Amino acid sequence: MAATVWRDDPFLPRNLVSGSRRALGTGYEWICRGGSVSLAAWVGSLPLIYWYFHLLTPSSLFANLLVVPIAFFILAIALLSLVAMPIGSGLSLIFNNANWSLASAVIAFVQWFAQLPGSHYYFGDLHWPRSVRAKITVLDVGAGAAVHLRASRADWLFDCGSARDYTRVLRPYLRAAGVNRLKGLLLTHGDSLHIGGADALLQDFVPQVLIDNRAPDRSTTHRQLRKMFSERGLNLPNLRIGESFPVSSNVTARILFPRAGFNASMADDQTLVVQLSINAARVLLMSDSGYATETALIESKADLRSDILIKGQHHSGKSGSDAFLEAVQPRLIVTTSCDFPQPERISDEWTERVCARGIKLFRQDETGAVALEFGDRDWKARAYLTGEIFRSANR
Repeated sequence: MAATVWRDDPFLPRNLVSGSRRALGTGYEWICRGGSVSLAAWVGSLPLIYWYFHLLTPSSLFANLLVVPIAFFILAIALLSLVAMPIGSGLSLIFNNANWSLASAVIAFVQWFAQLPGSHYYFGDLHWPRSVRAKITVLDVGAGAAVHLRASRADWLFDCGSARDYTRVLRPYLRAAGVNRLKGLLLTHGDSLHIGGADALLQDFVPQVLIDNRAPDRSTTHRQLRKMFSERGLNLPNLRIGESFPVSSNVTARILFPRAGFNASMADDQTLVVQLSINAARVLLMSDSGYATETALIESKADLRSDILIKGQHHSGKSGSDAFLEAVQPRLIVTTSCDFPQPERISDEWTERVCARGIKLFRQDETGAVALEFGDRDWKARAYLTGEIFRSANR
């Protein structure tokens, strides 16, 4: 039916067909031919684009209808420029400027199509279905932090690293993991090494929920972000100590610190401390809190017992006290460790004390990123660099 509407009757003489009707038929034929070529090119390149970029681009089917004809003219004009060069450099310059204009138009068209809703989607690696209820990836971004949680198709991020680490590590990782939009983002404190990439991340992944540390600090980066939050009217729930919020259907997060009115001279000492409950397991996110935070948590009488402790090294070099480890009783510790600055490298003495308690230690200067997978009754941790695996059943 569509063919009879858009195409001319092949038995009708051409002189009896109106000009508008011929133009309509010519346009329909051009779209069909261009669309078939675009579809064939898209299907042929799809495996390579997915393999290397984890990307699916439906918009390219339509973008190619404009870009491919323009690309033909770009090649033709480039050839004319080469031919015209021996005749006159001025004529060649005109052709080159025309080519530059067409190339700019192609870039503008592609960027416009890429911004359309549903224009592209990122997908993670294909794998056989596994009985994993939640997965946490602790990225290795030096003294900063970026922890990605995926559960029930909900993606949360706890801190996002510095602006450089976001561009170099976090954004490529999220794309490769198939993250197109975040369910939530939690910023623990005002250190630029932890939240410097938030501005770009909010534009790229548009989290539905944003939880910010309301404690006052002297961070210029944090102050600029707070101004941007208010201008954009973002969803900023005001959570207090002891309150819980759902991360997904089987994951709950509880705020343990800081309490109202708690003031510290350093932002690291008033960081948001979060305890995750994933089925029967608990994960304690300490960021790079130090002795002051650990002491306050112990005095709060909160139930700190957790299977896994994820921590950074405090700038003073003092964190993970014996009293705190006794209160948490972790089976596994994932910790950052940096050669510079020196205090943020974990000491051999502290490592020996941890191992003497029978606690498995994954230090990220050796293991790199660490992936934690949680099933119905058990969990396991895997180091990206060494491939070492630690399971909850290990003794």
